[in-house]
This record gives sequence, structure tokens and C-alpha cells, in this order.
Amino acid sequence: MTGVLCASAVGLHSASNHCQITGTQEDVRSTVSWGKVARGMRDRRQRIGLELFNGPFVLPEKRCLRWREIGIDKRSMLGFVRTAFCESESAEGRPHLTGDGDTGLQERLAAVQASIVEEQVHYQQRIFKLEKENQELRRQIVLRQEGHDLKSRKLRRNPIEMFSEILDDLGNLHAEFGTQAMLPQVLVVADPNAGKSSLLEVLLHTRIFPRDGKAQVPVKFTVCDGPYHLAQFNDSDREFDLENPVDLEELRKQFEIRLKTALTDSSVSPLVSLTIWGPGLSNIVLVDVPVAPVIEHEQTTSSSERIREACQSLLQNSQALILCLIDSSRDSEYSKTVELVKDFDPDGRRSIFVLTKTDLVETSLANPDKIRRVTDGSLLPLKAIGYYAALPGRGPRSEPVEDVEKFEENYFRTSKLFSSGALKPEQLSTKNMSRGLAETFWHFVRNSLRYQIDSLKARKAALEKNWKSNFNKDELYETGRMQLLDDAVRLTSVPQSVWENEIEDRLWTAMADYVFDNIYVPAAAGSKDDLKVVGNIRLKDWAGTLLPIKGVEVANQTLYDRFKTLASRNSSAKDKDSIYDNFKQTVVDEAFKLHQWDARAKESLRVMLLSSAEAPYIITPDDWNGAVRFMEQACAERLAAVQKIIGDMLGPSSWEKWMLFRRQTLEHRNRRAVVDKLEKLIMPTEGELTHGTDLSKDEINVVQKTLESQGVKVDPAFIRDTWRYLFLSRFLEQAVSRIGMCGEVSDSEDLNAQPSFKNDYSDVDLFYRIKRMIRISSVALRQQLTAAELGRLEGEVKQILDGLERNPARIKEYFNHPRIGLAEELKKITNVQEKLEDLAKLIEDEGTGSFYGGSRNDDSS
Repeated sequence: MTGVLCASAVGLHSASNHCQITGTQEDVRSTVSWGKVARGMRDRRQRIGLELFNGPFVLPEKRCLRWREIGIDKRSMLGFVRTAFCESESAEGRPHLTGDGDTGLQERLAAVQASIVEEQVHYQQRIFKLEKENQELRRQIVLRQEGHDLKSRKLRRNPIEMFSEILDDLGNLHAEFGTQAMLPQVLVVADPNAGKSSLLEVLLHTRIFPRDGKAQVPVKFTVCDGPYHLAQFNDSDREFDLENPVDLEELRKQFEIRLKTALTDSSVSPLVSLTIWGPGLSNIVLVDVPVAPVIEHEQTTSSSERIREACQSLLQNSQALILCLIDSSRDSEYSKTVELVKDFDPDGRRSIFVLTKTDLVETSLANPDKIRRVTDGSLLPLKAIGYYAALPGRGPRSEPVEDVEKFEENYFRTSKLFSSGALKPEQLSTKNMSRGLAETFWHFVRNSLRYQIDSLKARKAALEKNWKSNFNKDELYETGRMQLLDDAVRLTSVPQSVWENEIEDRLWTAMADYVFDNIYVPAAAGSKDDLKVVGNIRLKDWAGTLLPIKGVEVANQTLYDRFKTLASRNSSAKDKDSIYDNFKQTVVDEAFKLHQWDARAKESLRVMLLSSAEAPYIITPDDWNGAVRFMEQACAERLAAVQKIIGDMLGPSSWEKWMLFRRQTLEHRNRRAVVDKLEKLIMPTEGELTHGTDLSKDEINVVQKTLESQGVKVDPAFIRDTWRYLFLSRFLEQAVSRIGMCGEVSDSEDLNAQPSFKNDYSDVDLFYRIKRMIRISSVALRQQLTAAELGRLEGEVKQILDGLERNPARIKEYFNHPRIGLAEELKKITNVQEKLEDLAKLIEDEGTGSFYGGSRNDDSS
């Protein structure tokens, strides 16, 4: 693509030059042809530009395959092509657009650039996570090869590295469980343009901050003395050689990416941690704290509030030192940062002030007594444990740190301002400040370690009183995983008869209302011949449409309930632990969201049911006796349900009103009036029921007019609804009475002796066919379930569990029982306590003096 763009540009220039040079009569034809070529190339370049920025732009598939082989995705290559096109257009301008096209093009370009940065941040986070896991696995493998116990192995480390790791662990404890823990660290605060970034870079001996000078999130630097100048992010295994320009540039890019991620991504910790080793560096923990974070266009209000809370939490640490920079060239009495320090440390027991840009005060011929008045408290009522003056920079940020140190040394040696004794010599220069800061820092560390250890011991003792289980999340997940897989396998041991009977009962319960309302009652309300014809038609329609669909739903729900019951078995047992309930229930629910019954099952079941609908009617006495019992039970249950509905419609009876103090509503009185008129005019209480299931318009009008004459106003829908249940009640009463006279048949001769007997009870044949279809459906569905669905369900459960293993955050959500939280907190507190005790013992044995600046451990550490 770049070649096409370059060719287009070369062609345009060649064509224009050719047109200018050729002016003779012989070159007219050549000029015209070159002009056509130039116009064609210009149109082609404009079309490419429009496609690049407005779409659609299609890259060649062959080239995409080659890029994919070397690890370049299509989106990254498209961004590269856009960049190349913009660079090639720098002389000619971008594609010619009119109207609002330029604005839309810039918006598209900004959106593409933002998406590329977002993807880069996403993949960088994944790289950080993999590097951290790789580092831990490699450490465990090395220890196993050496034959050491992983838990009892103690590695020799620099005390400042141990202390920094303890700070990270305490921060995690506070974020997860709210456990308050306070250890010293140096918080660097300053007003904008006071030289804070420059001072930190001099202390680190490297230029690391973004060139725009903005770091809107807190950054923790663990500074260690060592033979080599190296840097490493705390969540990464890669070390950057700060003496190598390539590594230094890559470190800056990674640093900017992490700053942007912490600024915009709420799932990432707002604190960026970096460890730096170098010769002559002081062993200390520095935290760059943005006092007033600026809300940028890509930063949401919630992100800004999250960062503010993190900064407030750091400043509220009563053991933290506050290193406040004061710009001497400004009116420090109006400094917001100074006011903030006074609010958090009014007594000045942990504050250190550093005057910067004192050279500007001297060269501007300002009042030299201003610095003296600042330090003695006459200008600002400042209380602090130390005052220093430093010149961490004098001009461009790209100036080498060595040149800055030389300039600072020469300035303080020759300065007339400080020769008058405004500050002592040991209070001048960044080196002296770093040395004094390290001494104060380790003094605070030594005094706070024992207090912190005792605090964690007290917290641990309080937790152990409430803790009854020694589980952590990993062990719980493995136990729950094995139990779920065992439950999925145990489904195959359920007897076939249990599956069939349960599916049959559930299927009849789901279809009973439909059978009575749409098959039996409409068919039996007419003549006996209608019962056979209409019943046969409706039965076949039911077998070919609704019954297969409902059968699959019932079978799937039966499988779900059975699996859920097995997963939550022994719920009343004494040894049953509710810790697993949430996890198992969630996995079962997700498995059945993923599980879909075989689509071919409905069609095969439909064909089977239609063929059974054509089968012969009752043949054996057992068929007759089973059908009679089934019909009698079904009609009796349906009658009881209908009579309960009618009772609710009519309201309390006379004795209920007197004895139970119940009252009838207007609707109850209207229902009773409608029932009375229907029984008098249309359906007498005695004799055979001859009326159909529906009322005619004339009958409804007669009932309505009669009621209106008595002062009862009801609409036709009200009358139809009342008639429906009244008719069903009378119809089912007669059906139960008739089926009760059938009795049982002992042999085939009695069954076939009187053909008219079977004709009078055609509804028994109908219920026999209904029961047989329900039974056939349950057997077929059980066969499909045991042959295919159980195996597929087990595979889906494994798939969900494998997905959970790749997402520890979801496992943590499922195992959120209070005892688990106690166990996790106890485990982490014990780990931090052991580290603190190791550090305290090391300080007690060797003294803090050797920690101000030393050498980094050798490679064996």
C-alpha cells in the first residue's frame, strides 16, 4: 500500500514537471497523455484516502495472511497504512473534502487512534499478568529442583525490597478486607511547576516521567542502592537497563501506558509501582502524590474520584513522611499544597519542606530575607522536622542528571544568598537532602515495625475466634468442581423407571388444562359420534404440534431439577456445608443456559406420536381398567379445581359470613345473581346436561336484560366467564358419576360381550389414548436423555468449569461466604506478619545505618 501511495506521488510530480518542460508542438500529444495519467493517479489517491478515513477499505487477503504469520493483526496494519498515508500527504495535504468532511475525518482519525491505544493497553495488561505468573512458576520450579520447601524457603533480599513488598501486601489487605495498616513511606507533594518531577528524576538518576510532565495518578518508587542502573515494574519480570537508550525509551513508553491504564481503567489499581536500582541511590520508598488531579477528556468523574480517594488514603497515613516542595520564586504563603500539608500534619511531626528554584530568587534581585523568613517560620507558620534547598533542574527536561548535579553543587558553593547562613551546609543540595531523608525514613520504619506487628497479631486473634474452617478459595473450588462432576456422572445411575415416571407425571400436570379445555370437553359436549370424530381430530392435532414441544421442555426441566437436587444433596445433613451452595447453583444454572435439547428430538417424537394416534383402541382388560382409573382421577382433580374457582367467584356463603365474619363484595353479589339466572333459564340443576359449551347471543341478552330489571348491571364477558366455569362444574360432575358406574373388567370376554357398552363410554377410549401418548412421550424422552443428553450435559459442565479456571475473579465472586473471607484474610495477615518479623529481625541484627545506601544482592539472591 505504501508503494502505491509513493507511486502516486511520484507520478503526479513527474506529470506536472513534464507538462511544464514540454512546450513544443511535437510534445503536445505526450503532454496530454501524461495529463490523463496524472489525473488518474490523483483520483486514485483521493479514493484511497477517502476509503482509509471514511471506509470501507479492504486490505488484500494474501497480504493479511502473511502479516498474520508474523504476528501482525489487520487492525494494527490498517493503522500503519493510515499513518503512512498521512505522512505522504504532508506536502500535498489530505484527501480533498468539502463541507463538514474535514471535521468528520478528524473525528474518525481520533477514534481510530484511541482504539489502537486501548488495544495496546489491553494487550499490555495481559502481558503483565503472564509475566507475573511465569515469574512465580519459575521460582517454584527452581526451589523444587533444589529440594527446598516452598513455604519455608527464605530468600536473601535487600531490606528496602522486602519493605516495599510488605507495603504492597498491606495495600491489598486494605483494599480487599478493609484492614488498616500503616507503615512509613515518603509522599512527595508540590504545586504545579514546582519541580517535583525533576527532583524525583534526580533522586532516581534517570529521566522517566512523560515529557508533558503530567502524572495524574500516584506512583510508588522503590529506590535501591546497587551496582547496576536497572528498573523493573513490580508486576512484571522484565528488567530495563537504564544505561541503554533503547531500554530507557521502552521504559518510558511502558510507564506512560501504565499511567493511562490506571487513570482510565477502574479495574486496575490507581497506584503504579516501580523499583529502581543504581549505584549511590538511597534505600527509600518514594510516592509521587498528585495533590489535585486534573480531569482530562478521557478520564471519567468516577476515575477522578477513585484517584482522589487513593491520594487521600496515602496522606492520612500517620506514619508516612510528607516531602513538600515549595517554589521560592512564588508567594509560598498562597500555596495550596502547603495548606494541605498543614491540614494533615498540623504539628509538623512528619513533614519535610524543600525549597526549589532558589536561583531564580537570587538572579531576580528579590528580597533575600524571604528564604530566611520561610525557614524560621516568620513568613509561613510552618512546623517540620527538616528543611532543605535543592535545584533539581535549571532548564530543559532532557538535560543529563549529571549536569544538573554539577550545576547545583557549583551554585550552592558560590551563592551569596546561602552564604549568609539561611540554611546550614548539610541542608543544601539534593544529595544531602536524599541522605537526610533516608535516615529519617529508616528511623520511622524501626519505630513503627513493632507496633504494626502487634496490630496484625491482635487482628489475627480476633479473626481466629470467628473462623471455623481452614478453606481457601483454590481448595474450595477444586472440591466443588469434583463434586459437580461426580453429580453429573451420578445422573447416569438414576433408574430408567424413575426418569419415565417423573417425566410422565410432570407432562400430564403441564398438559391437563389443555386436554380438558381443548380436547375432551369440546368433543364430549356433543353427541357420542361427535366424541369419536372430534376427539380423534383434536388428539392428532395435539400430537403433531403442542405435545412434542411441551414434552421436550418438561424433560429438560426434569433433568435440571434432578441435577440441582443432586448438587444440593444432604441439605439437612449435619456435615453439609453451605459454602458450596452459591458455586454449585451458579454452575448448574449456566450449564442449562448453555444446554439445548437435540433439535431432532421434537421431530422424531412427533412422528412417533402421530403413528400411535392411529393405533387400535382398548384391547385388553388391563387397558380398560387403567383408562377408567386414569379418567376418574383426572376428572375428579379437575372438578375440585373448578369448584374452588367457583367458590372464590361467589365469595363467602351465609354461614361463613356469620361465623367467620366475612363480607361479600359487589362482584361476588353479581356472580351469584348471574349463576341463579343461568340455572333457572338455561341449565337446570337436575337432569342430563344438554347445552353446549358456549352461550348464544340471544341467551346472553336474555340473562343481561333480566338482571338489569333487577338492578344488576353486568357485561356479556362477565356472563360468559361465569357460564364457562358453571358448565365445566356440571359437566365434570356428570362425567365422574358416569365413570363411577363402569367398574373393573376381569377378562376379555366381558370386555367384548356387549359392543354397545364401549360405545356408551367412548370417553374412556379417549382417555386411554391420551394416557398412552403421555406414556410413549415419557419413554421416548427418557431414551433420548440417557443416550445423548446426559453426556452432552457433562461436557457442558466441564466446559463451564474450565472457563472458571481461567477467570479467578469469578471464582472469588462465587465463594463469598463470610468464613471464606475470614480464611483469606487470616492467610494474608499471617504472610505479612511473617515478613514484618523477618524485616524487624534483620534491622535489629544489622542496624538501620547499613540500609541508608548499600549494594544490591548478587544474582544468587
